[in-house]
Amino acid sequence: MNRKSFTAILLGGALAGGCSKPNPLFLDTWDVITDSGSVSQTSAVTLETTTIEPPTTSDPPVTTTSTATSTSTITSSSDNTTTTGPNPTTETTGEGFVCDGVGVDMEGCCEVKVLVAADTFLSDATDGVNGECMVTQPPKLIDCVSLSFGELKGGFLSKDDGTVSAVEGITVMALQFPTEDGQLVSEANGPIPTGSIASLRLEVQAEYNQALYGDQMQFSFHALDAGLGWTEGGSASECADGFPSFTCRQCGAMVGDDCVAWWHDEEMKPVVEVLQPLAVVDTVGEAGVLKSIDLAPLGSPADWVPKIVGGSLVVAPRSATFNGMDYKEKELFPAPGIAFHTRESDTPPRLVARVCKP
Repeated sequence: MNRKSFTAILLGGALAGGCSKPNPLFLDTWDVITDSGSVSQTSAVTLETTTIEPPTTSDPPVTTTSTATSTSTITSSSDNTTTTGPNPTTETTGEGFVCDGVGVDMEGCCEVKVLVAADTFLSDATDGVNGECMVTQPPKLIDCVSLSFGELKGGFLSKDDGTVSAVEGITVMALQFPTEDGQLVSEANGPIPTGSIASLRLEVQAEYNQALYGDQMQFSFHALDAGLGWTEGGSASECADGFPSFTCRQCGAMVGDDCVAWWHDEEMKPVVEVLQPLAVVDTVGEAGVLKSIDLAPLGSPADWVPKIVGGSLVVAPRSATFNGMDYKEKELFPAPGIAFHTRESDTPPRLVARVCKP
């Protein structure tokens, strides 16, 4: 029996148990697709376009901005915050953020939210059956390494070596957050002094197929240097006009041009190997939805938050249980993976910071 036949039998049986559900792969309406090599049919529906109105504040800080030389500019969801890639520098005047008494607990702490300013998927995952890039729907008849995924409403994260399903490769998600003067900026309360952040968690809307996956999963978190900046790019479009792909930080002006800037270092390592590793985090899901991710394993926020200010926080799938088998030892998160919503959806990722008065 060849691998393709084994895969079809394995996953066909797994999905058969979920056929009584109207949509066994996802709980939400999604514009994504399963791995055609490991699932006998595609489960794909569309997310409606939703405009996210920027938050308003009654008394925004006065800011003056000096912008580093760059090929791209990313404007955050806050009216008064702008980050400029690849290394945004923004000066701010006025008072720094502290809890103002609203929502402050007995320990003098409160929670503030930092909405993602930009996000993208970087992937080299390819379906071994027909060569399609399976990160999103519709699949593309071109290698994922040559595609830009910046404007998708959602996409799959997976890590597969081709032995579990017909997909081989990895897809990661890079997140940029609004900053001012080297500090994260909350949606409603302005800049957050890093030293006042006691803890952080990442809230994402992410779904998985309970018929295939267990509720225990692992992700690895990384920092992407400010000097390796990226722009969000198009919606699953071929790498062009500077938009990044898994291969290129910056592409040529036209589709098919050589990379202007590679992700590789001098030893030609792939993008995931040039990221700064922060920590491996155990996560848990419930009813097919990923719960918020406690970032305590990354250590003190004072140590790692400066690494993502001006750069990116990268979420990479590490391992999961698939069809009852634990792939932690092999560090595999088999395809189709887990579907993450993006900034363009109606449930964008965000950091929630517990901030305490000095």
